[in-house]
Amino acid sequence: MTRPSSTIGKLALAAEALLALAAARFVLHRTKPADVQQRNHEAAAAGGLSPGGAHAGRQGAEVAWAITWMSRRLPWRADCLVQALAGQKMLIRRRIASEIRVGTAKHDDGSFEAHAWLVCGPQVLLGGDIDRFEPLLDASDPAPRAD
Repeated sequence: MTRPSSTIGKLALAAEALLALAAARFVLHRTKPADVQQRNHEAAAAGGLSPGGAHAGRQGAEVAWAITWMSRRLPWRADCLVQALAGQKMLIRRRIASEIRVGTAKHDDGSFEAHAWLVCGPQVLLGGDIDRFEPLLDASDPAPRAD
């Protein structure tokens, strides 16, 4: 992960991450799977920069650093979906397309584990090692209709 080079840049990014994480934690209580899918479509539409471009890649890495760094210092839990929601919000502000993916992994004892991660182009920005998870939400699915 890339962090900003200046102290002021780090503080500004950390403050933005704090606000984004707090907002995401609040929003999480009202979030349904269809809402995540709708956010993905909005994030793709808002993306003015190519997710594979050097500028977008650097900014994506800085956002990932800030979310990860700030998540470890919060007095509340900032689990994977909270981090993904916050990171996506920060990327939308930068006009960088991203996608939240949600998946599950089945364990040998029959139990399963759910996980969310944030991708920007081919790169996983937030969510760590996702190899064992099978995605449940696919960005190629049509956006849910507003009833």
